Amino acid sequence: MEFLRRHYEKIILSVVLLGLAVAAALLPIMVSRERSSLEDVVVSGRKAQQKELKKLDFSTNALVLDRLQKPGALKLVGEHNLFNPVQWQRRSDGGLFPIRTGKEIGPSALKVTKLSPLFLRIEYDGQVGTPDNPQYRFKVTREAARRADQRAPATRSVPSVGSKNDVFMVKEMKPKDNPVEFVLELVEDREQVSVAKDKPFSQVAGYTVDLKYDPEKATFVAKRLGDTLLFAGDTNKIVAITETNVTVRATSNDKRTTIPYKPNP
Repeated sequence: MEFLRRHYEKIILSVVLLGLAVAAALLPIMVSRERSSLEDVVVSGRKAQQKELKKLDFSTNALVLDRLQKPGALKLVGEHNLFNPVQWQRRSDGGLFPIRTGKEIGPSALKVTKLSPLFLRIEYDGQVGTPDNPQYRFKVTREAARRADQRAPATRSVPSVGSKNDVFMVKEMKPKDNPVEFVLELVEDREQVSVAKDKPFSQVAGYTVDLKYDPEKATFVAKRLGDTLLFAGDTNKIVAITETNVTVRATSNDKRTTIPYKPNP
């Protein structure tokens, strides 16, 4: 114990020096280890940088920029209801529909659903009477006649060239002695037509029309020229029918409206 009491300072110094020696011996090993670790970090960082970065999606941003470059126009007319309130009208079935242009009601709202031709037919029906007083008969059908009793087939007889009735006048007979072919002039338009036993005459003389009026769910079937239509609180008369359109005239103000016909393909 006396030895330790006298020399403890030297012993402590010796232990410290020994520790320093060990630390000095281990220092290169620790530096080498740290250097290796740092190199591993650098290599892994380089490998990570080689990966391609994911592309960013700028589509929404592009849409916003496009809207800013082409701003929408502020619509203050037409169907814009804020400054142009829409009038609504009630149908006969209780439903409502908007009035935007004014053509949703009245004659402009009529629609032609069907056009059917009406024919004028003239057929030679043979000779009757005596050789001295012959009569040449023709069967006439006038589907476009205004009166219903005039539309059924009826017989017209003529004796000679120049003879005339309410449908036609005889202009020529071929041959003159025993005719089998006749040249007739129509009374209505003075058109000359040829009629023989095996060659009847036929042409479109008018039309019937089917129409509908959607605001009141009304339909008008097989209407003819001169017929009247009652809708929208007014009476309209059919004043013209062609193969492409129908014209009506309002009795309240004499205004004419032409409705085009677009047949279904």
